[in-house]
Amino acid sequence: MKKSYLIALIMVAACASSPKSDRAAITPGAGDRNVIAEEEIRAVPANNLYDLVSKVRPNMLRSRGQSTLGGSTASDYPLVYVDGRQYGDISSLRSLIPSQVSMVRYYDATMAAGKFGMTAGSGVIDVTTRQ
Repeated sequence: MKKSYLIALIMVAACASSPKSDRAAITPGAGDRNVIAEEEIRAVPANNLYDLVSKVRPNMLRSRGQSTLGGSTASDYPLVYVDGRQYGDISSLRSLIPSQVSMVRYYDATMAAGKFGMTAGSGVIDVTTRQ
């Protein structure tokens, strides 16, 4: 009899300790400071993607300083990629319309160099458009 109570107690404790499902688990990028998910894009009024990013994640638009020891002419600002292809410098975000974007992800210099190559030494703002 004591065994059945003990088993029941363990089962109740196991159910009570299971993680709650929240939006962060369901929404890709929710809670990630390097991602602007579609729900957030839709919620913030902006004329272009640069304005939207400056409102919700201004750190994505900041200069990272000189990225090479040799002092190359590369920009100190992140490059912009759209759907995996290089699109332009940071000002090119002004030509993108938020309603056509499903996600914006920032890659720091290390991650960007690994994913996009050494030319992305100041980071990358990767824009995924709605399909």
